[in-house]
Amino acid sequence: MKKIIMVLMAVALCSITYAQSQPEPALSLTDTLSDKQLLNGKVTWGLKAGWNYSNLYGKEIDYVFASKQTEYQSGFHAGVFVDTRMSKHFGLKHELLFSQRRIGVSLTDTNFGDYRSKLTMSYVDLMPASLTFHAGGFQLYAGPYVSALLNANVQRMDENGRMFKDKSIYGDPGNDETESRYLQKFDFGANVGLEYRFDFGISIGARYTHGFNDIFQYANSYTNEDTKTDNIKIYNKGFMVSIGYVFK
Repeated sequence: MKKIIMVLMAVALCSITYAQSQPEPALSLTDTLSDKQLLNGKVTWGLKAGWNYSNLYGKEIDYVFASKQTEYQSGFHAGVFVDTRMSKHFGLKHELLFSQRRIGVSLTDTNFGDYRSKLTMSYVDLMPASLTFHAGGFQLYAGPYVSALLNANVQRMDENGRMFKDKSIYGDPGNDETESRYLQKFDFGANVGLEYRFDFGISIGARYTHGFNDIFQYANSYTNEDTKTDNIKIYNKGFMVSIGYVFK
């Protein structure tokens, strides 16, 4: 896991270093003062934090959980971002975030039957380069993301009916995939968002993320019809609302 984090940090650092190394664009005699100020400050960075509203999608949810229905649950995120301004209206956004995703799920137990539970996953999210369109204080952006899973747990009931955090869903090297379903250590997908930045440095924004990688690793699993399946098609999705501050 340390290697995973180091790789993500290295990619983020390379993106930031590349952005800072780009030459300043030339200004024409017709550029206004505001245009000049925007272009001279073409690389900016800041901090952001906010609220996650996460869920799962996929046709095999009931193969892992006791119901096809999962529920959005709240989590949080925090991290750093860098904006690279390439022209008056276009740029790139680079982000590195810690992101907690929670999902409401159903489990079943021989003693208690079906009951509501909660799946919690903690990721490091890297958005290496989202293409950004600038219009005044608004930014509309879209791009890929890649995530590394740091830890995970799901709430279960013990023999006395008390809830506890079961961390086995994260997986361990000794699991040969014949006893339990556990989570992939990587996720990737796309994000699209809208942000507004005030002149005094505060920014507010919202985005939607859509995962393309099945998040459960259980390659030796079998369906109810005893036919082999190489993966379980369950994916991440969710919304993020952020507030940030830009250091000028």
